[in-house]
Amino acid sequence: MDAARAPIVPLALAYAAGIAVAPAVSPTLVWAIAGAGLVWGASLLWLGRPGLATACLLAGVAAAGALRAAEPPLPPDHVARLILPARGVVEGRLTTEPRLLAPDRTRLLLEVERVDGQPRQGPVLVTLYGEPPPLGPGYRIRGPMRLHAAAGVRNPGVFDHGVWLRRQGIHVTGSARADRLVILEEPRPPWTIRVRRAALEAMHRVLPPVSAALMAGLLLGDRSTLPADVDENFRAAGVYHILAVSGFNVALVGGAVFALGRLVGGGRRGAALAAIAAVVGFAGVAGPEPSVLRAVVMAVLVLGAVILERQAAVLNSLGLAALAILAVRPHDLADPGFQLSFAATAGIVLAPIPRGLVTGALGVSLAAQAAVLPVALWHFNQLSTLAPLANLAVVPLAAAATVLGLLAVAAGVLSAAVGALFLEAAWPVLLALRAVAALGAAVPGGLLHLPAPHWSAVTAYVLALALGLAWWRWRETAPRRSGPAGALALVALAVALVLAAWPLLRPPDGRLRLTVLDVGQGDAIAVETPDGRAYLIDAGPGGGYRLDAGERVVAPYLWNRGILRLAGIFTTHADLDHAGGLASVLRHFPVARTAPPRGREWIGGASLLPLTAPEPHRRGNAGVLALRLDHGAASFLLASDMDAATEARLVAAGAPLAATVLKVAHHGSRHSSTAPFLARVSPALAVISVGARNPYGHPAPETLRRLAEVGARIYRTDRDGAVVLETDGAVLTVTRWATGAVERFCLSPEGCPDPPTVGR
Repeated sequence: MDAARAPIVPLALAYAAGIAVAPAVSPTLVWAIAGAGLVWGASLLWLGRPGLATACLLAGVAAAGALRAAEPPLPPDHVARLILPARGVVEGRLTTEPRLLAPDRTRLLLEVERVDGQPRQGPVLVTLYGEPPPLGPGYRIRGPMRLHAAAGVRNPGVFDHGVWLRRQGIHVTGSARADRLVILEEPRPPWTIRVRRAALEAMHRVLPPVSAALMAGLLLGDRSTLPADVDENFRAAGVYHILAVSGFNVALVGGAVFALGRLVGGGRRGAALAAIAAVVGFAGVAGPEPSVLRAVVMAVLVLGAVILERQAAVLNSLGLAALAILAVRPHDLADPGFQLSFAATAGIVLAPIPRGLVTGALGVSLAAQAAVLPVALWHFNQLSTLAPLANLAVVPLAAAATVLGLLAVAAGVLSAAVGALFLEAAWPVLLALRAVAALGAAVPGGLLHLPAPHWSAVTAYVLALALGLAWWRWRETAPRRSGPAGALALVALAVALVLAAWPLLRPPDGRLRLTVLDVGQGDAIAVETPDGRAYLIDAGPGGGYRLDAGERVVAPYLWNRGILRLAGIFTTHADLDHAGGLASVLRHFPVARTAPPRGREWIGGASLLPLTAPEPHRRGNAGVLALRLDHGAASFLLASDMDAATEARLVAAGAPLAATVLKVAHHGSRHSSTAPFLARVSPALAVISVGARNPYGHPAPETLRRLAEVGARIYRTDRDGAVVLETDGAVLTVTRWATGAVERFCLSPEGCPDPPTVGR
């Protein structure tokens, strides 16, 4: 890349780098770098040292990015200053269109004005239960709500929704009943919302439900009504990007309007002005997603160059788009949509694309896939091997369906009947699109799930791409430089592959590792044996409208640990908070066995003993599977949802209950963990898998008191996140993932080489 031809790109990269490092540097240091960069840069430029001056100025730009990303202190009357959790009558104004999560569940973004009559400010993400009244942006509402600090599940290598919300400036979430809301003001929705609603209503009126949902995704990025199996097919085929409004849609809108303007006899400038108005209006209807904003800024710059009769610099436009978006919304840098959109566009712009219809289309697809590969692996653990080929069929079909959808919306303004004709014409195209996606999803190995790469692997991969591009461009003009560049590109690529594959290649370390995952109100425990095999005991909640912990938590955790297959899954009982995520895990992982052990077994160097047998015919928690794991001097009693009666039977039978660690039964319910049972177990440590804000009052104060009375050190997933327990049989290490606190306990009677520690 020649910086002289794209001067905005280094500025955008420096600004983005500043945003990225902002959490790790102090404001004082940032201000010092900003001042020094500007002063030294100006001085060096005056002294005729443009190279050093540029470096200093870029450092100043990076400092500006870090300062922009720094979160300002919350004002005294911010809703997050309340003592949370709290209950109160909240009054505020909706800032976005309500989002339907389920038939009885709606998501609202509310800008708070008052709580219990007292002035407050700040956004609150509200989950509304029940059938909602008609609502829209600008509506003022009031109603009793429960308010909580924004939080998500916290596990190694797993998306944390709480962090994401706080990055968006949302520090508080709430819940309310729809029938208790009062609408205080009903302003007329803006034209963009009216157009969007009319378009969605027409789609669902004219097309069958699945086709209407697919058209809504293609045209507006609205996937809320898309059936789960269709959604999964597009993901598995590697073509999910067409369901996210991006440059593809904006290019169709701008190109169609520009061509129409030229067709009716307008000049290039007039057609470009009309196209700018069209893409800006389309962005207002589609919504301010990073991919939409990037495409609109680039389209406006390219069309503006037509108006000014200048040649557009696409790479420079890309840099300016990034700079503009990050200046307004610095948190978008961490957004997968932002990263995917800019990476794909940069790949297409920079890569040498062959001429020809088919080879060019394949080249564009390969360039985009190569550029987004680390982003897709980092955020989604996905490597699509089929996407370059699948896009050859999907993109033309999606383009045809999108154009027909756009014509339907435009014509529908004048005549609903004409708009319906265009939608009906799109129906066969939508069916073909679904068929191609289903066919692609059925190809074995079309989508691979792999560990997220370490930052060092990403760095090596980007370096390999840059050197490979340099080799291609220098192979004729500078052959002396092209050879070393090509060789270094291969070395960097090899390093990237080794670093990325290390989680899959690393040898077992001889330790037993249990991770009590934070899955909310449920249970999921990952077990890694001393010889490297992996087992799963329960898969967390799922089913109905619950969070599918198998899909959202368990699978990403396992992938990022380098676990692609399971030696066994043992489901302790069929309740949805333990077995709800099982279907997703079974869909993503080969599993050697699902039958629970009937007697003591040795699994990879550790002893596994069932203390109870699951009884599927028994109701409630009387027939759960309780397990005991031993490795050296360390022992773990995994009590599932045992009730008091089961505990009493085990005590009476003289079962081997004494254990170092107790996974507390039934999320800390007062009906479990009885005093006689705890006296027999005598745990040094107790781990409670429990959901924050659960409606059952878990863990019960009585249970916490009984655990304290036997001297157990208590860990809770609602406060500590995932609790990671590792032992070599002599020393037990416990990590609270949410805080990073690490504790070491000596278990061996002979003592340990290093004393027990508690630290970070």
